[in-house]
Amino acid sequence: MEIMDVENYSSGKDEQFSHQILVMNSMKRCIEAGSREMRSGWVNKKIDTRGNIIMQYIEDTRMQFIETVETCECIIIWDYDRETKNNIKSIKKGLGKKYKDLCNLEKKEWEELSIRVKQERIASGISFMEGYLCKNLQYYQEYLAESVKAHRTILKELTRLTKRLDFYEDVGIEG
Repeated sequence: MEIMDVENYSSGKDEQFSHQILVMNSMKRCIEAGSREMRSGWVNKKIDTRGNIIMQYIEDTRMQFIETVETCECIIIWDYDRETKNNIKSIKKGLGKKYKDLCNLEKKEWEELSIRVKQERIASGISFMEGYLCKNLQYYQEYLAESVKAHRTILKELTRLTKRLDFYEDVGIEG
């Protein structure tokens, strides 16, 4: 912990809260997160000079993108117009239906497995819980891929909304 010089500290009272800047910063984070390769997270294991294993979690970029879009929604939600509300509701409804369909496929697969295979899966950390997807099976991975697509569409809706709200300023060029 470092103690900073408190004599010249200012609280930034001259800085005013700007909803537009907050939305802009949030959308910028969404763009940055969405511009990366969408891949699952993993644990990177390294051995240090003393022979100790150092485990470092590498973030799932799909989840990072989804979370940034959902945070952006939280920030801009009070600006929603009827069109945005309806479109986002429709997108989320479709995603929810996809989730239920994948849960049903996973349930069907689990029910068709032999007892021996079920025991092997449970021993390796793969189990079944009705209404949920197991992260270690392809159904969850498929859901994440669909979720990324849906959140890209939601981000498009939010971008259209900021245009309708006239959040963009004209840049004057002087000659």
